[in-house]
Amino acid sequence: MATNTSEKTKRMALSAIFCALSFLVTLLPTPHVQFLSFDIKDAVIATASLLLGPACACALSIAVPFLEFITVGTTGPWGFLMDVLSTAAFSLTASLIYRFRKTLIGAVFALSAAACLQVAVMMLTNVFITPLYLAAAPVDIPAARQTVLGMLIPLLLPFNAVKSVFNAALVMLLYKPTSEALRRARLLRGSVEGGARGYRLRGKSLLVFVCSLLVVAVALLILFLVMKAGFRV
Repeated sequence: MATNTSEKTKRMALSAIFCALSFLVTLLPTPHVQFLSFDIKDAVIATASLLLGPACACALSIAVPFLEFITVGTTGPWGFLMDVLSTAAFSLTASLIYRFRKTLIGAVFALSAAACLQVAVMMLTNVFITPLYLAAAPVDIPAARQTVLGMLIPLLLPFNAVKSVFNAALVMLLYKPTSEALRRARLLRGSVEGGARGYRLRGKSLLVFVCSLLVVAVALLILFLVMKAGFRV
């Protein structure tokens, strides 16, 4: 009983730490295109979700956007809702898939699926929710939706795709050192540590690590080119 209580306390403490780190990341100056923000908090939340499970993914997917909403948020309740749906689509999907296949290949598949689902969710929410806070009045919603539809392919899809792939690659870079540090500090129990089995930087793991670095670099380059094309930062 005491051991279970101790493990729960550790998980709660780690969840709180990751929540704080994720919120601090939202305070960093990041590039943005019009009303779109290229934040990386999803990478921190997803890393915590892979380590601590789906419950952590659900909690942080709500808690971090809420903290952002009541402090530095500028898009109101609708933006908060979109943020929750986007973050949950990414972190919860990755956590659920990885929970049943805790291997390197499982992590790659989980994050790839999470990135694809997040892009799909953001396309839907941009079509149905974004017009609600872009419109100055209810009668302007149809016009706002037409504006959003016009941005869907040239702006919204590539931006969200780049951001999701960037965050997925960043998780691949963060997971190994984070899990090793927490394991050495005895903050993760054996069943969680087992998820790191086969995740060493040798062979396929090294290849994935290098590919993740390249993906991060390419995503940053694409973002830079987009901004050079005339969008504001």
